[in-house]
Order: sequence, then C-alpha cells, then structure tokens
Amino acid sequence: MRKRVFFIIAGVILFFVGYLAGNNHLNLAHAEAHGGIPKSYGHLVSAVVTPGGTNLVFEDNTGVIRFVTMTGQVEAELVRN
Repeated sequence: MRKRVFFIIAGVILFFVGYLAGNNHLNLAHAEAHGGIPKSYGHLVSAVVTPGGTNLVFEDNTGVIRFVTMTGQVEAELVRN
C-alpha cells in the first residue's frame, strides 16, 4: 500500500514540476510581413484551391478583383462595372 501511495504522490509531483517547467519558457511566434501581398490589393474575399496551388481572391475599393498566388504574384484581374 505504501508503494502505491508513493508512486501516486511522486507522479503528481512530477506532473506539476513538468507543468511549471514547461510554462516557464514560453516561445511566441509572430507573423511577419516580408514582401508578399501589398495592402493596395484590398481585402481578402476568398481562397480558391486549384491544381496549380492555392489562390487568394482580393477586392479593392474600386471594384477590382485580383486572383493572387500565395507568393503574391497576380494571376488575373477583373474590373467590375
């Protein structure tokens, strides 16, 4: 019986020590904009998956719709009237 209690208490102590040690060193990941897609393309409307990859669809204030690759290359532009 003493062995069982000892293992339970040791397990609880190890759990809390591991928890405190893990929370002591937090690594935060922040997204950074490097080149990529300019804000002048407007707001993101949709994402379309094609055989060539994923395209993002943007629309600006003047009604121009742009299909842009994930690397920022414009595939097509449509102007709404």
